Amino acid sequence: MVTLHIGIDDTDSKKAMCTTYVAAIIFDDLLKMGLTPIMRPQLIRLNPNCPYKTRGNAAVALRFSIDLGKLDIVRETVLSRVYELAELECDGTEPGVAFYVGDEIPERLRGFSMTVVRRMVTVEDALTVASDVGAELHALKGRRGVIGALAAVGMDKIPKKTYELIAYRTKQNWGTFRRVDDNSVIKMDLMTSPWTFDNFDYETNESRITPHTPCPVLLGIRSLDPDMTFYAFSILRILEPVERTLLFETNQATDLHIQEVKVAEIEDGMSVSVEGVVADLPRVMPGGHVFFTLKDETGEIQCAAFEPTKSFRNVVRALRPGDRIKAYGGVKSKSGLPLTINLEKIWIISLARSIRAIPPSCDICGKKMKSLGHNKGYECPKCGKRLPEDSRILTEEQRTLMPGVYTVPPSARRHLSKPLLLEDFALLKKSSELNVYS
Repeated sequence: MVTLHIGIDDTDSKKAMCTTYVAAIIFDDLLKMGLTPIMRPQLIRLNPNCPYKTRGNAAVALRFSIDLGKLDIVRETVLSRVYELAELECDGTEPGVAFYVGDEIPERLRGFSMTVVRRMVTVEDALTVASDVGAELHALKGRRGVIGALAAVGMDKIPKKTYELIAYRTKQNWGTFRRVDDNSVIKMDLMTSPWTFDNFDYETNESRITPHTPCPVLLGIRSLDPDMTFYAFSILRILEPVERTLLFETNQATDLHIQEVKVAEIEDGMSVSVEGVVADLPRVMPGGHVFFTLKDETGEIQCAAFEPTKSFRNVVRALRPGDRIKAYGGVKSKSGLPLTINLEKIWIISLARSIRAIPPSCDICGKKMKSLGHNKGYECPKCGKRLPEDSRILTEEQRTLMPGVYTVPPSARRHLSKPLLLEDFALLKKSSELNVYS
C-alpha cells in the first residue's frame, strides 16, 4: 500500500462550477472504488492577490491509501472526472491535476506550497518543483492550474487549521436564489460562535454562509471544530434539497498569507504586515475610499481602506501623523497608483499627540480669519484686517481612537484573513491597554 496525494485546481469559472464540488464527486468515486482516505479532504486557499483567480482562489487536495496496482485506474478516474466537470469552455479556466506517491511530502514541495499562498509564482516554477520531487502534473487546457494543484498536494500540514462544511445543491437549482432562512443563520451564529465564525455580517445585515455565484455550493460553515460544523448545520432552516455535504480541513482564517516585512521588501502581489508610523493625514477619495501613507526606516508605502470595508474606514480616518501602527493586507499595483496595501486589519500600537492650528478670530468684527497660505498669516474676510502667522491658536485634539486591533467586517474579509475572534494575542499583548474591536 502507498499514499496517493491528489491536487486539483482551476476547474471553475466566474460563470459556474466549483473546484470543491469536483473534488467532492471524485472523493465519492474513490470511496466507491474501495480506497481508504488517510485524512479529510483539504481546501487550500492560495494567494488572494493573484490576478487570474476567481474570488476564493481555492485548490483541493485528496489523500488516499491505495494498492500500487490501482494507480493507473485511479489516475484515469480522476482525470476523466475533472475533464467531465471542469468549465473547459470558459475563458480563463485552465484545470490542473497533480499526483504524488509517497508517505511523506518532501520539504521542497511544502516550501513551494507556502510560496504559492504568499507570492506570485510561474508555471515554470511548478514544473521545476514537480520534476525535483517526482510529482506528476496534468494540464487539461492551458497550464496555469498545475500551480495550485501542486501547491495543494504540498500543504498536507496546515498550521492552526480550521474546517469548513460545504453543502451542495441539486443541479436543477444551480444559478437560482439560495433558499436558506437568514433568521436561522443568525440563530446558528449566536448558538455556536466563536466555534463557528463569519456566519453573518450584522453591519450589512447579510448572511455570509451562502455565496452569490451560480455555482453548485449551497452554503459553507466555517469552524474551529469539525463536530461543531454538523451541529451548526442542524440548526439551519434550509428550504431546498441538499445533494451532498463534505467536510474539509482548510487554511482559511489562519493569516497564513501574511508575511512580516519592512517597506523596502514589499513587492506587488504579496500579503504583508508592516509596522511603521503614519506619515500624513488620511485622505478621503471619490467613492469613499480612504488613503494614508505609512513609513518605516526603509521607506514609505500607501495604505487604503476601500469602500467595501464600511465602518472600518472610520478607524482609518481617525489616524493622525505620528501614530504607530502595524498594517495588514494585500499589496496591489493599480493603474495610476503607487504600490498600495489594501488593508485587512490594523493594530494601533500607540497614538501620537495631535496638535491643530486654528485661525484666530478678528478682534474688530469677531469673524473667524482665513489663512493666506503657509507662513503668510491670516486675513479677516469681513473687514480685511491682517494678523501674522504666530497669531494662530494651537489646540490639542482629543483623540477618541484607542490602541487595539481593528478589522474589516465579514462581508469584506478575505478567506485567509483571521477574524479577531480567532486571534492569538500572545505576541500583541505588549500593550496593557490593548483593546479588540470587530
